[in-house]
Amino acid sequence: HKSVHFVHRSADTMSPIRNLVKYPNRVKDLQALFTKNPHLHGAENPTFLKGPNDQAIFYTSIALFGLGTVQTLRGWVNMSFGWGKVE
Repeated sequence: HKSVHFVHRSADTMSPIRNLVKYPNRVKDLQALFTKNPHLHGAENPTFLKGPNDQAIFYTSIALFGLGTVQTLRGWVNMSFGWGKVE
């Protein structure tokens, strides 16, 4: 009768996966953040701007959208008048 030796994986091989699923529960902190100032509603206190980085992301996306719109309109005007053509 032979004894069987199992090879156990070390905890280090699972650490990338463990780091994705094992993290502190921040639900209570986020609930407190989003339920602060309950007397303000709608446009007075928009939910999408309550996070720590939300304003920077929002205003950066608005700026990029505006830049894209201006560049699109510039391209349409250039094409309609034939400006900037490469001969």
